Amino acid sequence: MKKSYLVHLVWAFVAIATFAIGSKSSESSSSSENTVNREGKDSPSGLSSRSLDNRSDDPSGKPRARSKTTRGAVSENDSPTGLSETDVYQLGLDLKSAKGPLERREVFSQILKNLTAENAKLMREQILHLDNDSSEFREFHYAWGAIAGEEAVLNGAETRERDMASTLAGWAAKSPEDALAYFNSLDKDAQNYGGLKWGAVYGLVDADPNLAVRFAMDQKEAGDKEAGRLMDLVTRQVLRSGDPAEAASWATTIPAGELQDAAISRVAREYADEDPVASLDWANTLPDGKGKNRAVRESFSEWAQENPEAAGKRLSTMTDSPERDSAAYGYATRVAWENPEAGIEWANTISDEGTRSNALMETGRAYFRKDPEAAKQWLSNSGLNEEQQKRVTERSRGRRG
Repeated sequence: MKKSYLVHLVWAFVAIATFAIGSKSSESSSSSENTVNREGKDSPSGLSSRSLDNRSDDPSGKPRARSKTTRGAVSENDSPTGLSETDVYQLGLDLKSAKGPLERREVFSQILKNLTAENAKLMREQILHLDNDSSEFREFHYAWGAIAGEEAVLNGAETRERDMASTLAGWAAKSPEDALAYFNSLDKDAQNYGGLKWGAVYGLVDADPNLAVRFAMDQKEAGDKEAGRLMDLVTRQVLRSGDPAEAASWATTIPAGELQDAAISRVAREYADEDPVASLDWANTLPDGKGKNRAVRESFSEWAQENPEAAGKRLSTMTDSPERDSAAYGYATRVAWENPEAGIEWANTISDEGTRSNALMETGRAYFRKDPEAAKQWLSNSGLNEEQQKRVTERSRGRRG
């Protein structure tokens, strides 16, 4: 069982990674379906009916906000923070020459502290050497979005870097109603461009997780196949509070359906890791469905690692049901890594044929890792069909390699 402070740290990294992956995935999907990409094909029309042309010849593929007046570099009198152009340029030099992460972070903090809508473009020039997926690059644009809103988002339409999602996230966190109104004014291609929808949900979570839930549900109703992943991101951010029990309570307030199941499944992983018995008690209060089954499965999996005797005793008292099958799946596939024969025995008690086959394939892979020769003898009489047996051996070879 992981300690809570480790869990917090892991989720902090996971949230940033998920945001990055979601943005890239969305951009890639949009590219394949709509021939929109960063390398220079047609840009999505309708990114802003108020301020953008429908098409652009920009090699980055981003539409240009031609009706927006580009601000020049700030002068000493323009900067509310009192920084002159020279001061801003010096911050950039200091950032590039900083020695080590602590010194770099100190300089970057000064950049954020002195960022204004007026000097943002000049400040941005000082951080362009950073990787687009670095936390600093994203934090800068998040901060700019919070300060300047639509202006910051539209600036991203004119640049080659991946910055629009982060600026929209900052705007949504600071002014969710305005940011949502902007997002909803876009056509579908534009909403999927540059990871904008991921930026929207990321910022909405910071403003109010319930707004982010509503956003994910609206996307699902509109036919977005990634709505479940959006909900997963919302749930991960909620879990960053560090209290799985509170997250579990929150998940039950989401309207029943596929997205609630997605949220419950994600919460169950962390709650079970923190306290499998409490997680199981919570799971037993849930309505029947995929979410409950996944919560039961995760609870028994973690309990089997922590106290296999107690978990096995509890499992043996359960009567045939989907919940019992889920419990046996979680238990069998966890104990199989220490005792493959016991795992296989428990897997064979699963009533549902599909669930039983999946459990046997997973326990079989563990068996091959521990005792390949004995596993080969078992496999021929396992009850798995030829294709399923092939999946066991192929995956086992892949893991050993």
